[in-house]
Formats: sequence, C-alpha cells, structure tokens
Amino acid sequence: MAESRSVRLSIMQTETERLTLSAARPVFLRWDRSATGYDKIATLWRWVAGLGKRMALISGALRPLDAGKFVVEHGRLIKINEDGVQRVAKMIYDAAKDGTIAEVQFSAHAVHPSGKGKAVVDWVFLTDTINFSFWPDKGDKYDVTYKGTKYTGYFAGCAAVNKALDAGVKLTDAEWMSKVTREQLDDIFKSDGGYSIPLLDERLKAINDAGKVLLEKWNGSFYNCILAANRSAEKLLNIIIENFESYRDFAEFQGRKIAFLKRAQILIADIYEALKDNDPACNFTDIGALTIFADYRVPQALAYLGVLEYSNELLEILSKKQHLKSGSPEEVELRGATIWGCEKIVSAIEKLRAAEGGVVQPIYAIDVDVYVWVYRRKHAAEIEGKVPFHRTRCIYY
Repeated sequence: MAESRSVRLSIMQTETERLTLSAARPVFLRWDRSATGYDKIATLWRWVAGLGKRMALISGALRPLDAGKFVVEHGRLIKINEDGVQRVAKMIYDAAKDGTIAEVQFSAHAVHPSGKGKAVVDWVFLTDTINFSFWPDKGDKYDVTYKGTKYTGYFAGCAAVNKALDAGVKLTDAEWMSKVTREQLDDIFKSDGGYSIPLLDERLKAINDAGKVLLEKWNGSFYNCILAANRSAEKLLNIIIENFESYRDFAEFQGRKIAFLKRAQILIADIYEALKDNDPACNFTDIGALTIFADYRVPQALAYLGVLEYSNELLEILSKKQHLKSGSPEEVELRGATIWGCEKIVSAIEKLRAAEGGVVQPIYAIDVDVYVWVYRRKHAAEIEGKVPFHRTRCIYY
C-alpha cells in the first residue's frame, strides 16, 4: 500500500499537470496514411491551437483528493464522523475477507460486458460518456427492460445500449457516435414508460463530440488512449481531460479551482475492473491514485452510514428537494466531503489490513465507491426515507 500512497500523492499536485506530448499526443499525429496531407495539417493545427486552452483548464486546480481535503477544511455544512469512518471501514474489510466484496464488482452485473479487448473498451467508453443524471424530477424512475429484467438508473442506460447493440446498431462505433441524431438517440434510450432519458440533448452532444475526437485524434477507438497512457491511470486521466470536453468536471470553492473528475475516474476504473485480468494495457499500476466518484448517491449512502454529518441547514435544503446548481457551495461541499470521507475509510481499512498481516488484497477508493454505491441500491427504500439525495442536473454525474 505504501507504493500506491506515493502515487496518490503524485496525483495531488497543484502545479501545472504533466501533460507532455509523449503522454497525451493524439494517435493521429503519428500520421494516418489514409488521411490527406491537408487533413493532417488541419487536424494538427486544431490540436496545437487548442492545447493552451485545454492545459489552462487543469493548471492550478486542486486534484480530487486535495480538493476533498480543502473543501472539508473550509466548508461549514458537513462534518466527517470518525466513528462512522471506522464502522464502514470494518464493513468493507470484512466483505473483502469473506469474499462478498466480489459480488459488487464490475463483472458481477448482468448488463456489463464480459470478454476482453477493444470491444469491451468501446462499450465502457460509450456508457460512461452518458453516465450522468438518471434520476427523475417527478413520476416514474427511468427504467428499461432487457432480456426479461427491468433495470433502473445507470443500469437502465446500460440495458438500452445492449438492446441497441443486439439489434445491430453500431452504438460504440466512433463514426456512428459522431453522426447520431437526436431522434435516433431518443429512440434508443427511451424508457419503458415511453419518455425520454433526462438531459437527452446533453447526452447527444457528449456522444457526438466524443466520436469526432476519437476519429480525428485516436484512430476511432478509446483503446488507443489507453495504449498512450502506458498502464498509468494518472496519465489516462490527463488524456481524458485534455481530449473529451464532457469529462471536464471542475468547480470553484473559497477562491480555489478544484477538480472532481467523477466520470473520467469512473471510466478508468470500469476499464480496469473489466479488463485488468486479461489485458495488460488495462491493468493500471497506479489505480490507487483514483478517488471515490463523487455523485449524488454515494454521499447519500455515506450520510446514512454515519460517515458524513449534515448540518440542519443542509438537511432542510435537501428535504425540500430543492435543486442545487452545479458548482454551488452546497453541492461542492457534498462532493468534497464524499471524497475526503472515503480517503479516511481507505486509510482505516489499510490499518486493519496491516494489523492482520495483509491477509486481503489492498482496498482502494474505487472499491469503497462500488461497495457503498451498491449498498445504497440494496437498501434504497430505507435510505430514501431517512436521507435525501441532492438534486443537481448536470453532465458530470
């Protein structure tokens, strides 16, 4: 675990990130023989012209782990309960010891792909590109039935993707992504009840933009981004932020620019979990650098489990189901406290491991995230009755 923590420290840097051309150079710049000379020059010029702007997005921002610590230290609405931290750490550690933690891993779910290689990577990239804001404002949940099973939320989105692929739609193909229309996308992701998936237009833009970038710079597949990262989650995170606009998840808090990068990190984690055992390129050596994925469900579960303590002021806002603007102080505190609370859980788990001689594999923030997220789904009715989730309509989660 010592090695992984040194990596965690390296990703916390607040200086200009190490976005070198060798790490983040688009595959197209190695010269695609099928492209015309004009196309090559035009693409190179667009990439160089936009590099300064893309790096400015990252420069000076606190990375997620630092951001979480900063928000908790300077916030006023949420406290972290150390007793809750120890209790949840013990729950997760025990699940690792008895093997039940495997039941919540990526490959354990029926709508997630099995197998290996580019096809799985392209599936994960597509689904995480639209992996945000599945909750309804009112009425029925977003649901999709696939092979006789009804799914809700994120899993409903996965089910919709699988149904389209089964029907022969080239949903994960970069060319298709770059050209899909609003009408086509609406039809694919329509719920069982006949209504559209939330934020349809935003999902369309995210898919169109991602497809175009893959075609222009990465030979049509996110797998080439993975190869360029050379088994580094940190490098891949930088590549994602630089290249794919919808993944740029930043905010301002108390005069500091901070990064949450929920979808960028979950994209890396999903690829790691899906392919780490059968594709060396996806077995990232610094996976411990990632933080928990700060969304609207994980903080709800952590509050229910006693890790996060909400102030009466915040509880009143959430109980009224008031929408919080993305980047608002309340929303930033919820996400920041989630990250730092998870970091404390990870540290507590490592102490439990050390006390027993490392009898289980290291538990990372990505493992804590999945465990807590699945716990929330399993206990949804009870949790909903006691702790409201925060409602923020955005493309970041």
